[in-house]
Amino acid sequence: MEQAEDIPISIDEMAGKLKCARGWIQLSIDAGCPQNDLGELRVRDFMLFQLSNIHRIRELAGLPSIETKGTVEDLRPNVKAILTTQLEWLQVRSTKQSVKKAAKLVYDKMQAIEEF
Repeated sequence: MEQAEDIPISIDEMAGKLKCARGWIQLSIDAGCPQNDLGELRVRDFMLFQLSNIHRIRELAGLPSIETKGTVEDLRPNVKAILTTQLEWLQVRSTKQSVKKAAKLVYDKMQAIEEF
């Protein structure tokens, strides 16, 4: 990761940088994602937290458990679980019908790919 990923930023800045909903960031914080005393997060910490704690995030989001294949040594296989969770969460939480529809479309296409 780049050095910029180690600079703490606000929740709003994180949502803008990662192009995701502020509520998604908050969900990860509620699940225990580390913040500094000012409530800021590091991109690196946020991403690693999600990879390591996707089951807790899903639980807090009210989503059923999901199989993950990541290990302590290699968390990369958990990327699909994070994307799946975010798309499922958007389908439930978004107030915009267009976002719900787009999330469902991407979710369905992603589930059809076996080796993702």
